[in-house]
Amino acid sequence: MILPILTCVGILANRASIPELLKDTDTKVLLATIRERNDPLSWFRGDWPLQNHFYRPVSTLSFELDNALYGDNSAGYGLTNALIAVCCVLLLFWLVREVTESPAIAGLSAALFGMWHLPQAWLAWVPMLCWAVAAVSLVGFVRGGRWAVVVSGLTFVFLGTLTQPSMPFDDRIVYWLPGRTASVMAVFCLAAMAAYARFERLAATPCLTKPSALDLPATKSTQRLRSSKLWPMVVVSLVCAAVAMGSYEQAVMLPAAITALFLYFKLGGRKPNPLFLAGFWVLLLAYLAVRFSLVPTTTSGYQEQQLRHGGGVLLALMDYVLPAWNWFTVLTLSLSTSWILLLLPQTWVLIAQISGNALSWYATWRHPVRLQVVAFFAFGVLSFLPMAWLQPFGHYHYWPSAMRAVYFVCLAVVAGRALASAISLPALQAPPRPSPAPGSLPRH
Repeated sequence: MILPILTCVGILANRASIPELLKDTDTKVLLATIRERNDPLSWFRGDWPLQNHFYRPVSTLSFELDNALYGDNSAGYGLTNALIAVCCVLLLFWLVREVTESPAIAGLSAALFGMWHLPQAWLAWVPMLCWAVAAVSLVGFVRGGRWAVVVSGLTFVFLGTLTQPSMPFDDRIVYWLPGRTASVMAVFCLAAMAAYARFERLAATPCLTKPSALDLPATKSTQRLRSSKLWPMVVVSLVCAAVAMGSYEQAVMLPAAITALFLYFKLGGRKPNPLFLAGFWVLLLAYLAVRFSLVPTTTSGYQEQQLRHGGGVLLALMDYVLPAWNWFTVLTLSLSTSWILLLLPQTWVLIAQISGNALSWYATWRHPVRLQVVAFFAFGVLSFLPMAWLQPFGHYHYWPSAMRAVYFVCLAVVAGRALASAISLPALQAPPRPSPAPGSLPRH
């Protein structure tokens, strides 16, 4: 927990406070509209202040609160942005702790996500660390663990490429006020997932397995007592889901993410309750009904400008589903011009990245944390899915990147096990045992 707290301190220390924070075009229009209307609850009855056909009353209320507290003091708005980001880091720790039951994975994941909020000059050491570990794995060639060297080394090369975000969050979340819409949504999405995960982890009935002498005694009353005490977690999760949908449109993927959590616990040997799962889909239908009744259903000029189709959508999705696809495209286009490019180190870096993407999944399939890897990989893809059809902006990746941070850490655990196998000393052969063993009873 120390590392996530340190990153939170870094976020607060690097918060924005310059007067230019309030001079962004979107921010100026947003605050001017809020002050002109002077009716905070009115945002629940229609379009949000920029009037581009979005239903965002909750995130708009955060600007209403800042306007009431700070007026034209930009430092207060910057502090709010930083505090929201800090909440996201801490809530990610809670979510991962509930899902994986591993404080180490939870702490490292939240710390990595928190570091992505810091200035990029501070983050260069993260990919360098991954590549350094990949170089260390070469020691395994001396030890004889050649296959483990290939798996661990190339997986860390793959991670070294992806652990530095292409769109930093210090710019779009900490220093840009309208990016708050995505971070406010992320607060409630993470809280909803964490509360639901806590309920299912503690209250879901474990699947029956063959009992052993080491099993603790269990009774029917034990399970009923847990469920009766934990049902408020489901209420908290549903309320947070509703608030998230009222913050930013990307939250429509929250029921799908909760469904993935449901499947995670089911595949992990528990019997989660499908009735609670249905509540999130009913909530989504209710949100859509409210939105379409209060916000114009026609496409605004801004929405027409942002929508995209064709190859850009596929490339955006492949960044999440299979990054090697985009790298392979670059590699084939480069080699189609001239095979002499094989002499360049950049070409072999691409080949290593592509191989690392494939080998990471191979290694994961044989590792105990494979279910966590698959789960957070799915969370990242699902949370980003609708944003692939929009022109790229950094805050579109905010909630998905929280999920990907866990995915990267779990892959690092997998690669770390392969690395330990690669560089560890070979097993010593036990001395031959005489037959019969000394002191054994005579046989007739």
